[in-house]
Amino acid sequence: MRRKIWRYIFLSMVLPVCAMGAGFQLYTEGSAEALGQGAAISGRDDLVSLAWYNPAGLAGAADERLMAGMTLVQLQADFSGTFGSSSMSDDWRLIPHAYYVSPVSEDLTLLVSVNAPYGLISEWPKNWIGSLAATYSDFSAIYTTPSVAYRVNDRFSFSAGFNVVYAEAELSASRDYTVLNPALPDFGLRTLTGDDVGFGYTASAHGNLGPDWSLGARFQSRVKVKLEGDVRFEALPTAYSGGAAIELPASLNLGVVNRSFDRFQLGLDLIWTEWSSYDALIFDFGPGYPLTNPEVNSKRWDDAISIRCGGDYALTDHWFLRGGYVWDQSPLNNQTRAPELPGSDRQMLTAGIGWKSAWVDLDLGYSYLWAEEARSGNEIVSSLPLLSGTYEVVTHIVALSACHAF
Repeated sequence: MRRKIWRYIFLSMVLPVCAMGAGFQLYTEGSAEALGQGAAISGRDDLVSLAWYNPAGLAGAADERLMAGMTLVQLQADFSGTFGSSSMSDDWRLIPHAYYVSPVSEDLTLLVSVNAPYGLISEWPKNWIGSLAATYSDFSAIYTTPSVAYRVNDRFSFSAGFNVVYAEAELSASRDYTVLNPALPDFGLRTLTGDDVGFGYTASAHGNLGPDWSLGARFQSRVKVKLEGDVRFEALPTAYSGGAAIELPASLNLGVVNRSFDRFQLGLDLIWTEWSSYDALIFDFGPGYPLTNPEVNSKRWDDAISIRCGGDYALTDHWFLRGGYVWDQSPLNNQTRAPELPGSDRQMLTAGIGWKSAWVDLDLGYSYLWAEEARSGNEIVSSLPLLSGTYEVVTHIVALSACHAF
């Protein structure tokens, strides 16, 4: 018992260090076993990555397990406009994930999850026609979530935990206003960097309705972070202080799982995310800052829903096939759509394969994500006429996870 508690404390301190390299998050924050079935797993009770998706499902877990892995994401975004076209850098980015499950008794389980549910990275050419809006945007929010799950009886369990969120950002855009008017100043590239730690909480529940049906629910609270750091201009020798407050949204997952078919488990999840918390991005700068202070970037995002369906099929006791489909509603306001995140409603097809042995489980997942063509926001175009045009976005996601039972 004492050995397990110390291992739990150790992982709570060390796993965030392993995850600091996570660059961004486009969709999947979880493991390959979750990605392969479209993350429609809130009602499951047999997957290690439930340590994030619904810890209550692992109440009364039989084995101590540790899963770790990496998700690789390639974003392909193209802009076609009246005054020219450009493409975003399509480098592969890495997002690590890790989960730890430690049973304390027959009914009580301790868990830790580490992943990046929110974030973005986009990199446009430094001299592209939208450089005044954005050239490089890198934001990551790494959630470390310890929780405890308790099984009340054979039908019902619940969990509670807290989120420790490390957020960091680097945002660059040109401040060479001569492209609009030769008489205006040229400050060169402006780069803002900042970080912060925020806190939130989570709660979840799981219920069995008999041998064939189960339900799951999970709530994540809002988390406030204030990214404080430095602001630098290429053409100026002075560094200025600056910061921006961001409120990461609350979310609610509801899921159902059916096991009526032999060797099949089929899941359906509905996710609501409170993106209306992202009303504006406001930068406050220190004394002497040479431009508008504060700088207000209106967003006015809307709450959004995501519908996920998927499942897995046990070919044998050792091999599993997975598949899924996701429809993801975009929270972006059509009037304020900007090149740092040129998203729209998305669809996603997923597939995966898993192999289980006595000492290690290996999972591989893949997803192809495509978004509807989207126009630049009218409010962006009114201030930057060169950005009149449309965006097309396609994303490839590959995840690999390994799990060991102690």
